[in-house]
Amino acid sequence: MSPDHARPSPVATEHPNTCLIRDGYTAFDKGDMEIIRTLLHDRVVHRVQGRGPLCGDYRTPEEVLGFYVRVFELSGGTYRSEPYAVMAGDGYGVALVHTYAERPGRVLDGRAVDVFRIEDGRITEIRTLAEDQYADDAFWS
Repeated sequence: MSPDHARPSPVATEHPNTCLIRDGYTAFDKGDMEIIRTLLHDRVVHRVQGRGPLCGDYRTPEEVLGFYVRVFELSGGTYRSEPYAVMAGDGYGVALVHTYAERPGRVLDGRAVDVFRIEDGRITEIRTLAEDQYADDAFWS
């Protein structure tokens, strides 16, 4: 086949749940709790592993949003969770994230994995797993 008649290469499209997860991080980065609320299912639970004061299960959209606000407050607005890889299929998604925050005399600079369960186009569960749980627990304590 001559170059003039070459077929165009297919365009790869992301799974809608990959876009949903990315939209969540973009809204989080902007502090847009209204958009985040629209992405959360009414029976969402965000499970934060570890033994620090912020660890535990947040079981409603309001509790999840309150957790995010608390993270921003404790870090003086410095907390960032920046995804460097996002993958998703029909019911689940995963984001590999770089986390960064500052508190007086402390810096958190690490990585984590957020695992998502998604139903009907909304997030029903988030599990946050820090690469160095001891460092995360110490930072927030």
